This record gives sequence, structure tokens and C-alpha cells, in this order.
Amino acid sequence: MKNQEVLLVNKSKFSDCVIQQRPIGTLNEGEILLQVDKFALTSNNITYAVVGHQIGYWNFFPAEGDMGIIPVWGFATVVETQHAEIEVGQRYYGYYPMAAHLKVVPVKNSEHGFIDGVEHRRALPPVYNFYTRTTQDSLYSLETENLLCLLRPLFLTSFLIDDFFADNDFFDSQQIILTSASSKTALALAHLMHHRKKEGKSKVQLVGLTSPRNKKFVEASGYYDKVLVYADYEQLDASLNSSIVEFAGNHQLQYQLQTHLTTSLKHNCLVGIVHWEAMRGEEKLPQKGTFFFAPTFAQEKQKLWGRAAFNSKMEGAWRQFIGDASDWLNVQELQGAERLKAVYLTMLAGDFDAKDGYVFSF
Repeated sequence: MKNQEVLLVNKSKFSDCVIQQRPIGTLNEGEILLQVDKFALTSNNITYAVVGHQIGYWNFFPAEGDMGIIPVWGFATVVETQHAEIEVGQRYYGYYPMAAHLKVVPVKNSEHGFIDGVEHRRALPPVYNFYTRTTQDSLYSLETENLLCLLRPLFLTSFLIDDFFADNDFFDSQQIILTSASSKTALALAHLMHHRKKEGKSKVQLVGLTSPRNKKFVEASGYYDKVLVYADYEQLDASLNSSIVEFAGNHQLQYQLQTHLTTSLKHNCLVGIVHWEAMRGEEKLPQKGTFFFAPTFAQEKQKLWGRAAFNSKMEGAWRQFIGDASDWLNVQELQGAERLKAVYLTMLAGDFDAKDGYVFSF
């Protein structure tokens, strides 16, 4: 029986992680084995760990005891098959474990891809269970594989948030404040809202909040009307109707912003958790905020617009974004489980450069 390397993470103490050899197992009828070619590691994956119990992210790729496997987005190739319609060599974009291989049970297979029908994933959000065949993927190109690994799932979230705000007339906001403004999801949202302004579809001012070391990087993107470091939050104009898009997950920052803006805060949208270690605090927050769960909004929009129209709008916005992103994103391709573990721990500690994007292979 063949083994594979897997990065296991303690589901309660994220810094407790270990590389383990785990058996792949033999294929049963209807199963295929995918070799994970490459995947991205971003702060989005830290969010998967932090809310893993609440949303079920630990359930996609189960492990034993207190340990779990954090999901990632990337590409994989079929290396063994016991499925009548899927051949060795076919390649798929989708949701994978931090591991060298994944065994799946393809159902509802079509030229566009399949759903993993393994029993433990059936109750989980469908958007995470679909594997897209690269030859039928309108977003795919060999040259942009790394960008797709790094930015596609984040961009989808940003695309949906931008649409959500537009649908709600920006909650009558005059300024929208993005925390963790250097994060890739925040940059994608800022890009979309910036272009909406350029096209005359919005007059809302965009303000980015970031750390001192990332301030110049965020300003250089050109997406924000104003960039402030966190300590200068009181420079925000509290007389303006405001919305917050919270990517940081920092309790103290939330308290500061809410008590500064008071009644001018019209919508508090909670998205990512970059500063996971600062989620809790002693002060009771004036507002709870509204958690934005992208898979739910994606399903709603696909039903409303139709899948073809949804994909077309997404594709147009994506191609515009990656044309910009390639100017500020420094992609680092790394190999091996030990490098993966080291970068994961660095990212967990928040000690990484915002311009860097990490793509791994085993």
C-alpha cells in the first residue's frame, strides 16, 4: 500500500502541526486517485482553520483525533482510475487537502467536471465539492495557473461582496473601510470597487486600513482613495455614512471602529480572519456584524442569473483583475512538505510580505 505526505494541524492549537505519512489505499469501483500538482497557501487558509468547527472546513478531509487537514485550492491530475468516464491524465481545479494525493468518488460527471460524492462531503457546501476540468474551464490558461491557485477563490468572494454592496446601494455609504487592506481578498474587492467608480457606477470613497509595514504597498496598488495605519483609525471621518468590510478578525480593531463611527456605521460585513489570534476581547461590541458566507451568495446568484451568465460576468472581471495583479503579486513556487510547514507557521504568525504569493507542490 502506497503512502503520501500530509500536513496535519491541531484543530485547537494551530501552531501544533506535523508532517505525517498516511496510506493512500486502493481504489474501489467508481473511484479515482488525483495527484495534487500544486496549490496555494494564503491567509484564507488560516480562516478555514479558525472557523473550521463552525462551518465544517475540518470535515472535508477528515483526520484522526485532535488533528485536522486544512483545505487548499489548486490543480491535480488523475493518476489512477476505476471510473468508466474519467481517464488517467485528466486535470482538475478544485478543493484539495495539504497532501500529495486525494481519492474521490466522482458523481454527476460531465465535460465540465464532477462532484465528489464521497459520503462525508454530501452535506457540505456544493461549491467546495465541484472539480472543474481544465480543458473546459473558461478561466483556465497554463500561464495563469499560479494566479488561479492564489487568487481565484479569493476573487470569487470579492466579486460576490462587490455585487452584494451594489445590490444594496452600498448601504447608503459615503465611505467603505476595508481592514487588512493588503490581503489579497481585500485588494481584489478594492480593485472591483475602484473600477466601479471609474465607470461612474459609484461615488463611494474607499479607505484601506493596514499595518505600517504594508502601507506603501497598499498605496501603490492605486485602488484606495485613502490608506491609514490601524493606529490612525480616528482620522476616519465619522460624520460620513460608513460601511466596514472586516477581513482582519481583530476584536480590538472592531471595537475601536464601532465606537468611533457610532451611528454613522450602516453596515458591518465580516469576511476573513487574518489576525486570528486577536479575535476575542474584553469590550462588548456595539454591533455584532453580519458574516458574509460566499458559497451561499454564489448559489443564489447562479440561480438568479443562470450559471452561464454568472460565469461570463465572473470571467470578465477576473481577466481585468489579473492584468493588474501580476504587477504587484510576487509568486513564489516552493516544493516539499518541510517548506510547506515552515511557510504555514510563518503565515500563522502573520510574519509574511503582503506582495508574496505561495504556491506549493509535494
